[in-house]
Amino acid sequence: MRKINFRQSNQESPWKMELDDFSGGSATLLDDALLGKKYAKELINMIQVQDGRNKVRPGTAFYGAAIPGESEILGAGEYIKNDGARELVAIGATTGKGYSSIDGGAWSEITGAIFDINAKQPFFKQINNYLFVCNGADPLTRYNGSVFTRYTTISAPTGFAGVRGAGLTAGSYHNYYKVTALNDVGETVGSSEIDVTSNKERSVWNSVSNEYVSLSWTAVSGATKYQVYYSESAGEETLLANVESNSYKDDNSNVSNPFVLCPDVDTTGAPKFSMISMSGSRIWGVAPDEHPYRVFYSGTGQYLGYFADAYGGGWVDLDKGGRETVQFVEHYRTGKGDSAATVFCKTPEGTGAIWQISLEAYPIGDSTIIVPSPQKIVGSIGTDAPGAVVKAMDSLIFPNKKGVFNLGNKAQVTNVLSTDELSGNIRPSYRSLFLSRIGQMAGYWYDAKIFFSAPEGDGENDMTFINDTERKNWNWKWTIGFKQFLEYTDSDGNTKFLGVKPGEPQLIEISDNFLSDLGKPIKTSYISGLFPIDEKDQSEFAKVDEVIVVLGRPKGTINIEVLGLEKKRGFSSIKTKQITDTLQVNEFWTGDLGEITLKDEEDAPKTYSQATVKKRIKIGKELNGIQFHIYSNSINVDYTILHIQAKGTITPTRPPSSWN
Repeated sequence: MRKINFRQSNQESPWKMELDDFSGGSATLLDDALLGKKYAKELINMIQVQDGRNKVRPGTAFYGAAIPGESEILGAGEYIKNDGARELVAIGATTGKGYSSIDGGAWSEITGAIFDINAKQPFFKQINNYLFVCNGADPLTRYNGSVFTRYTTISAPTGFAGVRGAGLTAGSYHNYYKVTALNDVGETVGSSEIDVTSNKERSVWNSVSNEYVSLSWTAVSGATKYQVYYSESAGEETLLANVESNSYKDDNSNVSNPFVLCPDVDTTGAPKFSMISMSGSRIWGVAPDEHPYRVFYSGTGQYLGYFADAYGGGWVDLDKGGRETVQFVEHYRTGKGDSAATVFCKTPEGTGAIWQISLEAYPIGDSTIIVPSPQKIVGSIGTDAPGAVVKAMDSLIFPNKKGVFNLGNKAQVTNVLSTDELSGNIRPSYRSLFLSRIGQMAGYWYDAKIFFSAPEGDGENDMTFINDTERKNWNWKWTIGFKQFLEYTDSDGNTKFLGVKPGEPQLIEISDNFLSDLGKPIKTSYISGLFPIDEKDQSEFAKVDEVIVVLGRPKGTINIEVLGLEKKRGFSSIKTKQITDTLQVNEFWTGDLGEITLKDEEDAPKTYSQATVKKRIKIGKELNGIQFHIYSNSINVDYTILHIQAKGTITPTRPPSSWN
């Protein structure tokens, strides 16, 4: 019988492995041994630049002054005045007061309103020369560059009564009425219902024969007009008339509008919105704590911000009494490209749904009424995190308990919107977040990247991860968290990327100009996959002679570690090398004939000034697999990983006995 050797030839052959494409970003879904070379198993405090190279992420520093007397900032926004001047507006967490600042200067208190410090994250939106602030607990508040003002509620009418005309007597026909009062922005709930019976059905009343009902009520302070509602059935009143005095004569001359019900919510102080948006020249908003299924919209033009139907406003309930509750509304488009208010809802398990609302116009007599028409996007997924819904290019991108999803047109399918998961590569890491607090996540699109900040534990947002929309990959993770992101353009035209950090009474600037986090080290770590020496033959070993790492413009102290699968020791750390920008330990140099040589002797301290620096690590080990780890732990560190190369020779060998 012929004996078969493990390797027919005892000849060694050259072996080389190169990593020069890191464009895959983070991928924590797969085991180390299954990762492709362009993916990183670990990518902590780094960001992708150039053509997908991993670099130390931007650092952070305080921007501007701290707000005196405040323990932290609840939220902030930029306000642009009529003259083009720009200022920052912030809400303090200790007093609930508002403050303004220009270019990071001293904060000035804004009078007129105090905010509930235990409410939701404040939401800021500039519309029609006002900066609106809402938090789900306080009345809608607006800032005009000087003071805060709030929508002030008025009372529903009282003393409501009805008297039959001489041509009518009491009878078996029921005529139910309610009346509401309106101010400049909204409408009260209905008054107490009255029932005025008659001996004739209302449809045959004749005013010439004194067949009418005279209605009257006590005038309401602050009311600009009133609306009368009528029905033949109790509790089903619809709009009958709009009057400016506190009386009305119903003589059957007006037709009841079946599309306008007597309101069950007072909008004279505006609903206690948690957020608002502009869509179709209207303000849209949701107030889930008060009205979990309802979406409100205002009138247009001079009635922008007026939420009563008398001004072209209104509301609609979605899935009333169901499992889906409203969270967020944003201007977007339908699958056909028509604009529509797009509403994100949540469910307890985190799936939720997305609805789109169009407004249809119907003529009723001499007037036109607006009727909302909501449609649920089939198969859609909603969100639990209204503060993290981000409009990026042609899509809406948002997280929920299941992952991060994209709302947009599906490839190769026309006239259809769909929601698709984007976070597959980081799914295990994402689902390790403290998902019961996902509602506090923050999101923002900046520099073609979507920044999400979330809690890893039962506390405030303490980490950040990135969806790179250009490279279509993920960076997981940064070890710093924010309650909110925003941009501010100062008087010199410089745009600052800012964050509101838990526990800080100052805004935080995020910039490449900083090499620390508020003066503390940014600890970085890149770990590649665990790559076999030969992808087609898992039994191959190579004597790895050296590893060469090419770094772009390094600063500070950087560590390079090579790990691998040895024949006897199994997986272990093979060699670690520390490099610094002040000590040339291993350096490439060019000889007289142009050859590249490596010298190991120590030189005098020298700061790197060249664009790239190469570092060589001697290995001298037989390995079946190899992995690379580049990391830093000190302050003022910067580097970009440009290239990793390992070289050696394939060595004829039998598999280790531990494999048996």
